[in-house]
Amino acid sequence: MPEDTQVVIVGAGPAGLTLGLCLAQHQITSIILEKKAEITTDPRGVYLTGDAVRILSSLGLGPDLADIGHVVEIVNFHESAFCNKPFYIMETGSDALSQTLPNGIMQIQPRLESSLRRQIEKSSYCTLRTSSEVLNRVEEDPPTITYRTRDGSHNQIRAHWLVGADGKVGVVRKHFLEKSAGVKQVDGVYRYTGTWVAANLKLQLPTPKNHPTFPLWDLGYTPEQVYNLFWPKGWHFCSPPGKATASGRFGPYEERFWRHEFRQESWDESMDAVELLWDHLTPMITRDRDENGKLFHQRVQFPRDCIEIVRCRPFQFVHKVVNKWFANRTILIGDAAHVFPPFAGQGIGSGIRDAHQLAWRLALLQRDACISKNASIGLLEAWAQERRKSVDHAALMSLMNGQLCNNRPAFWMLGLLRLLALLNAIHFFRRTLDPQAIKEREGFTLVENGFFIRQNRGGSRLAQIVVQSHQQVPMLSDQLIQSKESIMGLLVITTDQYANDYAQAKTAIEAAMINPAVISTDSILLFSNTKPKESSDVEVFWPAADWRSVSGDREGYDPYSFVGRLGSRTRFALVRPDFFVYACAKDIGDLKKCLSVLHDQFY
Repeated sequence: MPEDTQVVIVGAGPAGLTLGLCLAQHQITSIILEKKAEITTDPRGVYLTGDAVRILSSLGLGPDLADIGHVVEIVNFHESAFCNKPFYIMETGSDALSQTLPNGIMQIQPRLESSLRRQIEKSSYCTLRTSSEVLNRVEEDPPTITYRTRDGSHNQIRAHWLVGADGKVGVVRKHFLEKSAGVKQVDGVYRYTGTWVAANLKLQLPTPKNHPTFPLWDLGYTPEQVYNLFWPKGWHFCSPPGKATASGRFGPYEERFWRHEFRQESWDESMDAVELLWDHLTPMITRDRDENGKLFHQRVQFPRDCIEIVRCRPFQFVHKVVNKWFANRTILIGDAAHVFPPFAGQGIGSGIRDAHQLAWRLALLQRDACISKNASIGLLEAWAQERRKSVDHAALMSLMNGQLCNNRPAFWMLGLLRLLALLNAIHFFRRTLDPQAIKEREGFTLVENGFFIRQNRGGSRLAQIVVQSHQQVPMLSDQLIQSKESIMGLLVITTDQYANDYAQAKTAIEAAMINPAVISTDSILLFSNTKPKESSDVEVFWPAADWRSVSGDREGYDPYSFVGRLGSRTRFALVRPDFFVYACAKDIGDLKKCLSVLHDQFY
């Protein structure tokens, strides 16, 4: 007889591991099957985008982030080489996304996966099985699969849901869904194809002891200053003339990892990737002047014996997305659903978003057996629509960076970028003009068939700030809306009528006759923009004065963004556990209408 579980996840990359942990937060059991015995040690994706950092923090990875990587503060755009002065610098350190946590982390992927696995080991709801190769799907509904273990034996698992998180050539899409449902990866909104050579380098500091004749010692340089001169901080895009390049530091600063990728117009098996790397890299690490333009007496090259090549090989980069995200009870996430070129580091982040926004839907379908089949399909169709919009947003970021990286900027473009650089020095303009911040504020509001009420400001993403109450010490506001018995939450924006506002919300939820698995009176959270004068019987949260104790000294932090995103007229907000708003209501009558719509979406 097959083993039974609620969800089977194929693939233990960031997307699959995140899904397992997100399901565990909702007390849904899952088994993750991973073909490989160990984590791949070679770093692959190196960038975690802003909301991915937010999601990982909510899963308990916050304390591990400093070991996984470092916060990226600037992105530099150069002509030809990163040793040249950048023609545009994008500041990424301020809280333009209104999420308190860093906007991006240059990470070591094996460290990220190790951290996720440690969280799974602590969970009683999620199990990871390595050396488990999925062979076939013997039943489609309910999904039943056969897999082979390390000792060669064959086992079967039957689940309510099967999720493929096993990469762009994984078995779930290529062998199950492509054959049975015609699911394929097709061109996305950013049509790009290119061959790049990608290398991971591990750098060592030259010192007067191990390199006594290095010329810069005579000019007073320290080993650390040499490192900073030849391998400058931040991320770097280099546009023609020369080969398009993406490079920079990743991982913790002190470990000195460097990613170097460059476009190779043609590739055949006779080419030597390492030789091409040295040909391309050597001019960039050979300097005749310092960072201020002061000439040295000679050309100086960073010592080659201080550079270890961890990995160097060609990759074919494209942007693709599936024509269908699920068929019946089999679903795709991560690279199995979409792939990106390397210009905005969107691959890992998009997979993490897929998982986070899918998990609560699967949990809801597991908890509430009364949800109709049409409503179940509608819930997943809404997920697919939202995910496609998010992937298109990510592709837009890749397109913008890719255009600057792959093409020599025109004169007018240089002028525009210089103007943007001046405006970015002012935080208001940085928050207003930053494309990522614009898309962050937009959220899913333009999605036609998402799971929210558009006319009630649904689809926007909640800002994250540091909050506290008379009972709770300062903490991130995302903690308020997760790990509840009910899936949905109800935020009550209050002033001083705490007990009355709570009673109104409680009465409205009880009258709506919605399954407590969806929303219940335990879902009610009261928030005020000002600290209550005294404690009340109802717990009220407000922006913490000591926010730096949680977030550090975050430039641009706005404690009023939490209510600001909801709108000044909002008194009640129905919120989803993935930090998106279902609907905002201006009064109790409006709330009752929104709850009625929520009820009708399921029953």
